[in-house]
Amino acid sequence: MALDLVCIGDPTVDTFLKINDEHVALKVSPQHSQLQIDYAEKIPVDEIHRMPAGNCVNAAIAASRLGLHAALYGVTGADVDGRWIKEDLESEGVDSSLMAVDRARSTNSSTALVFRSERTLFVWHQPRVYHLPVLPDTAWVYATSVGPRGPQVVKLHKDLCAQLADRPVRLAFSPGTHQLRMGARALAPLLRRTDVLLLNREEAAGLTGLEGASPKDLLRALSCLGPRTCVVTDGIRGSFAYDGARFLRAGILDMPVIDRTGAGDAYGATLVTALLLGSCLESAMAWASVQSAFVVTVFGATPGLVSRRRLKSMVRDHPELVGKPF
Repeated sequence: MALDLVCIGDPTVDTFLKINDEHVALKVSPQHSQLQIDYAEKIPVDEIHRMPAGNCVNAAIAASRLGLHAALYGVTGADVDGRWIKEDLESEGVDSSLMAVDRARSTNSSTALVFRSERTLFVWHQPRVYHLPVLPDTAWVYATSVGPRGPQVVKLHKDLCAQLADRPVRLAFSPGTHQLRMGARALAPLLRRTDVLLLNREEAAGLTGLEGASPKDLLRALSCLGPRTCVVTDGIRGSFAYDGARFLRAGILDMPVIDRTGAGDAYGATLVTALLLGSCLESAMAWASVQSAFVVTVFGATPGLVSRRRLKSMVRDHPELVGKPF
């Protein structure tokens, strides 16, 4: 059976620690915010949650829950966490047959300190050797965070471009921190092959060097790097897109925020899913906005995902979320 979507990236296990507010101070200045904890203090934790994650895992599960036949290529350690990730994917209906195991290193892990709905991440990210398998027939590839940066990431990007060169496969690219630090020149071959580029505003500004630019200027600059369609999310200001002809803006669905982890993954995977199912870009942005709004109402990137039926219903009830020219 041909696949709808193959996700590529680094799986991880996320641990969320909701800090007791009485023992933490948040210092806010015009330049930055600081989470202040007394050195050597014992800090009570109100809640703890642990779950398989990583941009690729989040995206694959989101697509699968919306009815797509999704698969994942990523590397885990030969440990309990690695087996847990694979079992969780399989329980979600995601094909794990492309995944690889690194017997020399453990599975990636992140710990998030959650305070007032925002999180501070401590990341344990292993260096990997990537051997991209021959990809099965698929409609889309969703490439996302891998790293740390270096020759292995460059090789993975090159191998992916080579496999996609003569195939009618659409590519969504949502680069992670390590990839973005490589810069636009290093990412150029992949960006030129990209059908949909997905970034948040800070990432877009960093990649283009246009700090403080307007959404239109950011989107124009991203488009000049090669992607056919560029999509930039901007928190409570909504999301913006440019397909080479139209500038579109979609609003957000106001929901109570518990944890913002995974909102971008939910947005990106849902937008791609909607496009694959035949939606126009304007409607796909609405689907994505609704999905990301529900994800932030609980801890983690996947527990809050809603069904395709719920998405369609919410979009019908909230026509203001559909992308409109700006």
